[in-house]
Amino acid sequence: MILPGTLLRELVAIPSVSSMSNRPVAEWIQRIFEPLGWHHRLFRYEDSAGVEKLNLVVSPQPMDDGRIDAELAIVCHTDTVPFSAEWVEATELHEKDGMLHGCGACDVKGFLACMLAAASEIKTEELKKRLCLVFTSDEEVGCRGARYLLSCDALRARYAIVGEPTSLVPARAGKGYCLASIKVMGRAAHSAFPEAGRSAIFAAARLLQEIEGLAQVLMQDRNDAFLPPWTTLNVGEVRGGTAKNVVPAECSFLLEWRPVPTQRPEVVLERLREIIDRMETEQGLDGIEIQVEVLRMDEGFETGVDSAVIRSVMRGSDSEIQTIAFGTEAPWLARMGAEAVVVGPGSMLTAHSPRECVPIAELDACVTMLRRAIAEICC
Repeated sequence: MILPGTLLRELVAIPSVSSMSNRPVAEWIQRIFEPLGWHHRLFRYEDSAGVEKLNLVVSPQPMDDGRIDAELAIVCHTDTVPFSAEWVEATELHEKDGMLHGCGACDVKGFLACMLAAASEIKTEELKKRLCLVFTSDEEVGCRGARYLLSCDALRARYAIVGEPTSLVPARAGKGYCLASIKVMGRAAHSAFPEAGRSAIFAAARLLQEIEGLAQVLMQDRNDAFLPPWTTLNVGEVRGGTAKNVVPAECSFLLEWRPVPTQRPEVVLERLREIIDRMETEQGLDGIEIQVEVLRMDEGFETGVDSAVIRSVMRGSDSEIQTIAFGTEAPWLARMGAEAVVVGPGSMLTAHSPRECVPIAELDACVTMLRRAIAEICC
């Protein structure tokens, strides 16, 4: 048996920030599977900066050049968020008080190590249905690797286990993630003569008040599986103005919303455009132009509690199933046909920070969980 902690040490030592190519990680994974006789396929693309990215699919069963149809796909991304120069030990795994510390230890190389450890114990001759392990790129910058697999119809799966740090508490549903850039344009003037201009910031402030009101309206459409049980809105950035004595010609902000899976993610966008139309009619926005650019429109996912993949990861566990509000690749697997669950060792509370760590005990428990799920679904 290969210990997940041993694999994790090697994985953490390979920097795989999203701005870099993930080829070193993909090739390292391939070397693990070569002596096991597993088959692999690579799905290559270049990101907007021209950097090579790879999605790797491995299976104990041969795969032809067409679409891969799997009974179970176990999915894990290979990239991490950037780490600061002050975190000098980011790529050196070290143990303290039963925890393994390092960049990516819980998000999500810990789960990746568990996948490999579980795969090393599989008796492939016992598999009656196709198992695929899927290693994606660019999850941290918009799930671009999973999007690419969907766009080229590379994979279909009946069930999917998506690795993310949930402290091994399975999540059967997750909110979506949507983002829009809103630009309000007016006309600049000297602030001593404001009537000669049109303040983009004043107009943006009125629009922001309307958006705050929309957030209250959205609370009426509840999905009590979540906390909070409705689609949430947030304006996290506002930029505008050039100087204290200039009527501002431009103001822009980012609007983020996380829709519950029972609500179309387009609802907020439709309500926003209705608000803008009403402002133009009722308040008069002569000299003001409002532009809305959608940057992301990712729906949520929801899997029934009686799904076989839910039962397989819950068996032997005394934890209750949960829902999550952070983004994952599960919605993209759902669009590939899968009933999906999100689960993995470690806590998101330590991810994306120098505090990142994963409990050794959870790594071992995760390997057991994955072995059981593979046996129940594929054997």
